[in-house]
Amino acid sequence: METEPPGLRNPRVWAVPLLCLLGFVTVLTTGSNEALFRLLNRLGPLSGDPLWASLTILGDTLVAIALAGLLARHRPDILWGLLLAAVFATLWVHGIKSLAGALRPLAVLGPEQVHIIGHALRSGSFPSGHTATAFTLAGVFMLRGTPHWLAGGLLLMAVLAGISRSAVGVHWPLDLFAGAFGGWLAALIGCWLADRWDWGVRPGPVRGIRIFFLLCAVALLTIHDTGYPQAQWLQWLIGAAAVLGLGGVIRRDWRR
Repeated sequence: METEPPGLRNPRVWAVPLLCLLGFVTVLTTGSNEALFRLLNRLGPLSGDPLWASLTILGDTLVAIALAGLLARHRPDILWGLLLAAVFATLWVHGIKSLAGALRPLAVLGPEQVHIIGHALRSGSFPSGHTATAFTLAGVFMLRGTPHWLAGGLLLMAVLAGISRSAVGVHWPLDLFAGAFGGWLAALIGCWLADRWDWGVRPGPVRGIRIFFLLCAVALLTIHDTGYPQAQWLQWLIGAAAVLGLGGVIRRDWRR
């Protein structure tokens, strides 16, 4: 059952970016970035690498697209808003990365002090792209008016995906706050534009957008490498579910 989309004056809309900004400033001013990273990075050895590998791929772009296609296969307004938001999330992440040139924890602390799960990355740390992707996804679903259990579940997923980026050893906490902040703002902009430009919810474009999401799910299922082989089962599960779900909707569209 759908819920009424919250307006821009709703405090819930701004709670996430404000909390991210507060967290960023707190970590920066207290100089606790490295200490907090070390704390989060210990989660891998404590609870098992497969768990954090599975959580971290939820911020992978193709995984997020396939998951959105599955969950919103009957909601073209969500898919359209997400496509628009993705443009701004990409600009936020890669624009800042190219300017910041920040080193990742492995390059700063060395391999003996960082528990690495998956690829051993050394550059392009700030901000976290996986975190931005996860929060863009959660933000669009909340802003477009979805059941509270779904919006809340995706927000929890985004938080865990963000934490996982430190647990797998590739991002500082400041990267996570910046990624979440930018991802949520991208969702706000994307949904705002979708409300004013209805091209993506017209019958023709809706079919094309669904096919695009389906092709992304096929790629996730067949050729995409997330960099986390421990989570391949989840990658295939999401890809297969999205292919089946979207395929069924597209087939019914073409029969009409």
